[in-house]
Amino acid sequence: MLGITKAKGLAAVVITAVVLAVTASPAAAHTGFDASTPGDGEVAAGPVSEITLTFTGDATPAGEGFVVLDPTGTIRTPDEISSTDNLTWTLRFDEPLAGGDVGVRWMVAAPDTHPIEGSFSFTVTAPAPLPTEVPDPSTGADEAASATETTEPDDDSLVEEPEPTTESTVPITVPSDDDSASAASVEPVDLDTFLDTGRAEPAAADPIAAGARILSLLGAVLAIGGAAFAAFGLRGDPNDVGAVLRWVRRGGLLLIVGAAIQAVTTTVTLAGDWAALGSTADLGNALWSSTGLAIALRALGGCLIVANRWVETTTASAVGDPVVVARQLATIGAGHNPAPPDRDPDEPFVYADDQAWDRRLARGALFGVALVAVSFMFDGHTVSEGPRWLHAVANLIHVTTAATWAGGVAMLTLTIHRRRRAGRPAKALQLGMRFSVIATIGLVGAGLAGLALSAVVLDSVSEIWTTPWGRLLTLKVALVAAAAVGGAYNHRIVVPALDRNPDHQPTIDRFRSVVTFEAAALITVAIVTAFLIAASSA
Repeated sequence: MLGITKAKGLAAVVITAVVLAVTASPAAAHTGFDASTPGDGEVAAGPVSEITLTFTGDATPAGEGFVVLDPTGTIRTPDEISSTDNLTWTLRFDEPLAGGDVGVRWMVAAPDTHPIEGSFSFTVTAPAPLPTEVPDPSTGADEAASATETTEPDDDSLVEEPEPTTESTVPITVPSDDDSASAASVEPVDLDTFLDTGRAEPAAADPIAAGARILSLLGAVLAIGGAAFAAFGLRGDPNDVGAVLRWVRRGGLLLIVGAAIQAVTTTVTLAGDWAALGSTADLGNALWSSTGLAIALRALGGCLIVANRWVETTTASAVGDPVVVARQLATIGAGHNPAPPDRDPDEPFVYADDQAWDRRLARGALFGVALVAVSFMFDGHTVSEGPRWLHAVANLIHVTTAATWAGGVAMLTLTIHRRRRAGRPAKALQLGMRFSVIATIGLVGAGLAGLALSAVVLDSVSEIWTTPWGRLLTLKVALVAAAAVGGAYNHRIVVPALDRNPDHQPTIDRFRSVVTFEAAALITVAIVTAFLIAASSA
């Protein structure tokens, strides 16, 4: 729910967002192919013993790395590959390339371990060196023996000259089956076929990776948003607090499973082969990366969330209540009128018999939630885009606030449905007014940080509809807008009606229906975001 009542405040947020979107620096560190020496289509006069490739961002060899097709149609790997900055890579060949068209194919990984590949070709006009003839050893031996036999004899000895023969003195070697197979294996490769960089992806690697990202994001939404709702939004029955925290723990399990699967798919994607799972080196390369750090932080955070014993409650007045503080500092809420003299001034924000989550016993779990939030500073396609510090800060704010909003709406829906099934008072007015404060912070923070990330990733406005990243972003924004409309409807119409008559069942039912719709829209946003993380902005 929006939770912003003053038009001036909303206008200020909109103006700030527009200024940020316009003034933010464009993407300055996209990892992509920049240039090569020799260049694509270039003609080199002399033999080429060195090829350089330059990328626009950090790039490390992945999969097959760098391979070359020489003019004879033979695929060759460089004798030496080196780089001093991970931007320019030099390929050296002990036997220079000459005598025709040369193809070069490359595959590298961006800082987010996302594989990028391409190819180019050039022509070398210098002829290939002629092969050096090596005399047959058996023939050399026969000639040496013949020379010995034809030396001039002694005067007192007479050597009878042998009869001429038509049989060859050079032994004939009959090729074996192994030799035939070897000859067939070096059949020349066509240049056009070689330059086609359509990857033969390991079967099902991409769908499994997408599933892992969905699990991780849903786990983060439940863990971060559920913990925030339990800590700041929920006041009431201990059973309600316990139910929310059980979903937070389930979010921790999703994070552990998602991290394990993502470690597997990252290893396979970088190596280009499922057999890489048996290689300690390949697994180490995958985890010793920005994405590997994100995976490790999410796995550790999930373990801390699951392992802690933390479902304890205490009297609501015994814990700090930032929602009440925020209400006292500004008119945020849902337009609630001042309480009558005979009523507690905090009602319906806090009732006398309310219980709250005792967070003092959950420090380990809360630290795990913090690790999960921090992990997204090192993950996703935008890790390789723009200034690194800007991405890290914006992504941390975006994930934390968006998960707080989305997870909070989901737990709000859970709570009001549980109370209805149990036949207990819904206290919908309290839920709506308290959560409006949390949702306001979540919506504004996620919106501003999202604009900053979009400004970093997109080089031009046209990329919104011409790139996969832009199109997924459009879908995500549409779903967020739908959820925001539901929140605005509750904020402007339903909650004020509840304020006039808190026990009016039709109004409570309408509130429950709208928050259920809002939760469904935001869970869908999390799924779309899983694909957005890996989408290309080029």
